[in-house]
Amino acid sequence: MLSRLNDRLERAFGYVLAALFAALILVVFLQVMARNVLEIPLIWTLDAAQLLFSWCIFMGAALAFRKGEHYVVDLWPEHGGLTWIPAAVSLAASAAVIFILVNNGAAMSGIGLNRLSPSLGISEFWFFVPIPIAGVFMALFLVERLLAGRGE
Repeated sequence: MLSRLNDRLERAFGYVLAALFAALILVVFLQVMARNVLEIPLIWTLDAAQLLFSWCIFMGAALAFRKGEHYVVDLWPEHGGLTWIPAAVSLAASAAVIFILVNNGAAMSGIGLNRLSPSLGISEFWFFVPIPIAGVFMALFLVERLLAGRGE
């Protein structure tokens, strides 16, 4: 059940990330063209690019975590009697990072509620909220990994 939910989330994230990345490329292209060709500043493009970049980075990190491809460090043989040790360390480290993302990301998002992006006129909450959101999705993916019995 959780695996099917996560499969759907992964598919939806893929489409959303593709759209966000395309928007990021477009915004940066507009910024470069306006500055270098038209010689006019488009001040809002810097904040828009930062906003899109933040969402792409954290949502992409959550997807990479689901696939077990975010960080891979090969220090231990894949076969042998003690493969549970790196799996346990990986799970514990993942849980710690997820806790930090959710806890501290929520705190940062709260701080952003009281600040506005001058050029976009929106709350800076939207710049920080992808951090705890990604953490929540990573937690779902971690639970799926635990239930499947693969620590990776």
